[in-house]
Amino acid sequence: MKALAVTELGKRAEIMEMPDPVIDDDSIMIRTAYSGISIGTEMWIAEGRRQDYGPPPFVNGYQASGTVVEVGANAADTVKIGDFVTVFCNGAHAQYVKASRHHVHALASEASLRDCAMFVQPCVAANAWNLAKVNTGDTVYVVGQGLIGQCAAMLARLRGAYVVVSDISADRLARSRAYCADWAIDASVQSVPSAIRARFPEGIDIVAESTGFEALLDDALDASRRKGTFVFLGWYPDRVGFRYDVPHSKQLNAIFPLLHRRPPLARRRDPAHRIRQSEPGGPDLA
Repeated sequence: MKALAVTELGKRAEIMEMPDPVIDDDSIMIRTAYSGISIGTEMWIAEGRRQDYGPPPFVNGYQASGTVVEVGANAADTVKIGDFVTVFCNGAHAQYVKASRHHVHALASEASLRDCAMFVQPCVAANAWNLAKVNTGDTVYVVGQGLIGQCAAMLARLRGAYVVVSDISADRLARSRAYCADWAIDASVQSVPSAIRARFPEGIDIVAESTGFEALLDDALDASRRKGTFVFLGWYPDRVGFRYDVPHSKQLNAIFPLLHRRPPLARRRDPAHRIRQSEPGGPDLA
């Protein structure tokens, strides 16, 4: 098969011939229509700061959508050949992708393939808010407005929270003001801690750091209220350090979300439980 492979860490990726994946009883194979790019995690891997796939050449990426072409014996109750699906996987940027039956989600139609190839980032944010129990009336602060940060902000506001965000990108902030946030702070022109302290002197109920930059953790933790919740929404490639006295003295709850909660088997077997394309655009869960 053809695949986009990293051939030199931090320097080169190219289209090349790679072996077709071989499925087992607990997996499926899809013919890929779209693969979603995570510029954070994939960059760490491509630069060698994560060793998910061993030495080059390797195929990067972890989310893809396409048509099922092969089904393992234990996956027959999940999908069938010809189904449109989106998957969490290893090596997404390839003509054919293998995925565990536990990480396959059937799609309602072919029209959903493109949008649902980026399903993991919204799922990470959704899992974070499920674990944090975000409710109507809560105040939520999301540090960083990349894809996961914007998804988190949008989902928090849909759950009825007042949403504060910060970033240094004028374009991201403009999008957040239009679609995601009640208050967007430009960290390039003002002190975010001072701005938050002035408006929320007791701190914020639920704070999520979505960038993966360790240097932002202290200010983010400081924005939390006493006995509030802090969400490590980003991914950190190395050991992480922060001032221990802040979360300790505030008695913060810490959450480390990963992907999404797997649906119960009965719902996975139900053909009505499929990811569909919502209106006016974007995936949601049926």
